[in-house]
Amino acid sequence: ILFSTLNLSSGKFGTPITDDVSKLSILKQNIPSDYEIPVTFIPKEVAGTCWVVLNIYPLEQSLRKLSNMFGAVSSNKDNLIVFVAMLKSLRFTFDHEELETAMQVFQCHYQEENLLSGLYFDYIQDLLHAASQGTSGFSCKPPPCINRRLTPGRQKTGLLSCQLITPLLLVLIPFAACVVLIVWQVRLSSF
Repeated sequence: ILFSTLNLSSGKFGTPITDDVSKLSILKQNIPSDYEIPVTFIPKEVAGTCWVVLNIYPLEQSLRKLSNMFGAVSSNKDNLIVFVAMLKSLRFTFDHEELETAMQVFQCHYQEENLLSGLYFDYIQDLLHAASQGTSGFSCKPPPCINRRLTPGRQKTGLLSCQLITPLLLVLIPFAACVVLIVWQVRLSSF
């Protein structure tokens, strides 16, 4: 990791957060409670003081994907677009390059999960509440990257299994075939 500490101090959190946060309860009621919504995030305990900054863009993308699932005249779509705009405005209060650098430095800590709709909207509410309470300057220090637990659909790929064995097999199989053909030709010619 090239950076040990990142200072993101280009903006102030509170400005883009509006009273529209109350629409979260409407969305929570309108979307079935057993519906799972995919989201990429970094947990608070990993991101520390950078939790809001590091989760703004992935949450914005998740909300955009969710809004695209509704028809053009859906009130759910309209409400979701309000939150996409709110997060986008919040994201624009930070320097783009610093935000991108922070996300890259913390890349190994992002997790993908499907949250039940109630937990998903609680997560949005927590993030927006933390953003409205935030300060204009803070520093981010990523913890070391560790092997995360395996989730369904994610397979463990070690150096030997993925990067070494595949190219090795691509060389060994044709080589072995050539050896077998040579031995066969030698035996045929000796008769």
